[in-house]
Amino acid sequence: MGLAFPVPSARLIHVLDVAVVVWVAAWIVLALFVGREVRDLRELSDTVVVAGVAVEDTADLVDSLGSLPFVGGQVGEVADQVRTAGRSAQASGRDSRDSTENLSVLLALSIALIPTLPLLGLYAPLRISWTREANAVRRALAQNPSDPVLQRFLANRALLNLPFQEVTAISPDPFRDLDEGRVEALANRELRRLGLRPSTVSAPQTSPK
Repeated sequence: MGLAFPVPSARLIHVLDVAVVVWVAAWIVLALFVGREVRDLRELSDTVVVAGVAVEDTADLVDSLGSLPFVGGQVGEVADQVRTAGRSAQASGRDSRDSTENLSVLLALSIALIPTLPLLGLYAPLRISWTREANAVRRALAQNPSDPVLQRFLANRALLNLPFQEVTAISPDPFRDLDEGRVEALANRELRRLGLRPSTVSAPQTSPK
């Protein structure tokens, strides 16, 4: 638990959590929608394959006319050309179907990952750091909620993290309070900022003389 940088409040963290979840979910939904739409284009490829099969069947019918006198040779050449065209159409249809399948996957991954990974890369360290900070304070409270070192630490964090107006609203001279050991109000405010219960911190007890 360091004092180098202020950490965001629990309220801000929760707002950011919701915003990140909504952002990521929206792009994932859009990615799935685009991927499905592109995937549906496979029907065009299937249509081309069916047409190619039909053309090849037509070539077989034309080829059956090759036994006719005078035109049989020419019919055979035409049938071969038609058959070649039909087979080419089937190959192209199958290739385009595979390409459409791959394109739908790549587009969906790109749309889902490109806008979300940078955001997660920026937000995840902040979220992890804040969680560790809050958990460290929570463990310290569980061990000894009235520890004067912990209370002073929380009061220092309040002075670093809270706006000037809020600090002076708690105490007109917070630094003097800190020097004289009156840290409960600042410590409790820091606990609320971390999303923890202020009642777990109490003023240190003095031994009776």
